Amino acid sequence: MAVFIIVVLSLVGSAVITMLNNTSKATVSEVYGARALFAARSGAEIFLANRLLESPDSITLGDCTPREENQAPSERDEPTEIPFINEGGLSSCQAYVHCDHVTTPTGSIHVRVESIGSCEIGGENYTRVLLLEASDAVL
Repeated sequence: MAVFIIVVLSLVGSAVITMLNNTSKATVSEVYGARALFAARSGAEIFLANRLLESPDSITLGDCTPREENQAPSERDEPTEIPFINEGGLSSCQAYVHCDHVTTPTGSIHVRVESIGSCEIGGENYTRVLLLEASDAVL
């Protein structure tokens, strides 16, 4: 009877340890995923402030490639890399920003900014994608 109780308690203890280990890994993954999302958001904001909205009166489309109306974003041009060196919570992270634009049949400009945040920690790479769209059209 004592051997049976010891075996059952060992199995329960092993299951609890495995469950705690999995929960810990999920929490770490969630935190680093949030860092990657913040890197993507920060990269998009830096790109918008420094490249797209240089002038307070108009947008600068020089860093945005033209696209066809039904074309998917990015991956046909070189992204703008925005590294975060010695940036506290975003150290070991970077953002890759793609920008494209299309002139609609009504003459308005539609701009799409895709920012891919990536953080590499301990051999693991965590990535999040953020897509921003803007238009000067009046609906």
